Amino acid sequence: MTTQRPPGRSESGFTLTELLVTLVIMGVIGVLLPKAILLGLRFMAGTEKRVAATGAVGTLNRYFYGDVQSAYHVTTDPACGVTDVIVHLSRPGTDVVYTYDRPTGALDRVRCTDGGVVVTTLLGRFDPTAPAAPVTLSCGAETSCTPPTEVTLTVRSDPAAPPTDLTAVRRSGSS
Repeated sequence: MTTQRPPGRSESGFTLTELLVTLVIMGVIGVLLPKAILLGLRFMAGTEKRVAATGAVGTLNRYFYGDVQSAYHVTTDPACGVTDVIVHLSRPGTDVVYTYDRPTGALDRVRCTDGGVVVTTLLGRFDPTAPAAPVTLSCGAETSCTPPTEVTLTVRSDPAAPPTDLTAVRRSGSS
């Protein structure tokens, strides 16, 4: 037995209900998809800043301990042509200065010798719009930085997160 279709009626195509449902679904996707993409891009940008700041703390950590341990004197005096000094670590023949440039967000380590050789190392970049400098000097248990045995740099890479303290012990003799 075969059934015959009434003349003039085709089985191909969409019904009006199917077409309306498809249009509503496409409209919802069209409205929500751009918002989801923008949200993802904002999240990714924030994550990128946090990763860069964490990398800067790691690089600072790698240099800081050795510089403090080999320092005879610790001050905040200008050196190596740098006036905006976070900390100035010196030993005979060599000065090391840590500095933060607010307009660019760059944290630099500048090493200079009596022979006039100056080497600047970019330790990382922080958010230049942050209200306070991301790296500050404190001197451990002492009230004055002259001459500290412990040198502590406090790093605030994310204003919403607790700061990281990097503390190194300076050499005890100064000969």
